[in-house]
Amino acid sequence: MKKKKKKVPTLLLIMLIKNNSNNSNSKEGSSKLLSEAEAEEIKEFHFHVYFLQDNEQNCASALALREKILELVKEGFFHPVPLDTVNHSPRGPHSIGSYEVWCPKEHFSRVYSWFALHHGVHSVLIHPLTREERLDHSDRAAWMGKPVPLDLSKISAHLDEIPLQYPELGLGYSAPK
Repeated sequence: MKKKKKKVPTLLLIMLIKNNSNNSNSKEGSSKLLSEAEAEEIKEFHFHVYFLQDNEQNCASALALREKILELVKEGFFHPVPLDTVNHSPRGPHSIGSYEVWCPKEHFSRVYSWFALHHGVHSVLIHPLTREERLDHSDRAAWMGKPVPLDLSKISAHLDEIPLQYPELGLGYSAPK
């Protein structure tokens, strides 16, 4: 005879979630359940936009997408920061043309949603920023569009510190605690 799993009534789950969200700023409750490593939070991400650097139309499309991001930042729609550099040839682990957009956790949902709707023909690698660069670009990464081959031998396996990007914004790892 098959055992039925006990279902937790939806109303009870809602009450538990509300109670936990009221206490979510308290580390006291979570420290009983999670180790320090388990409670670690990712606070910054990169979105890498890829383009075929020898294809004029594909390159122009990627640059137009970047200009739209800059325009939306100026308008206050969201606050990612496109890196000044556009790589018109392979660079680091990236095997084709690319550029990077930094995103703090405070704006991740909106930036992710925007890219999901507007990346067009371009593949986008989304990865967290932690001390484990290779894992971030591989096992911890997600793709929109077709994955682009990466040469992970060109990046460090482990960094001593998480590289702070744009601390002057007070977001992500640089946010007040």
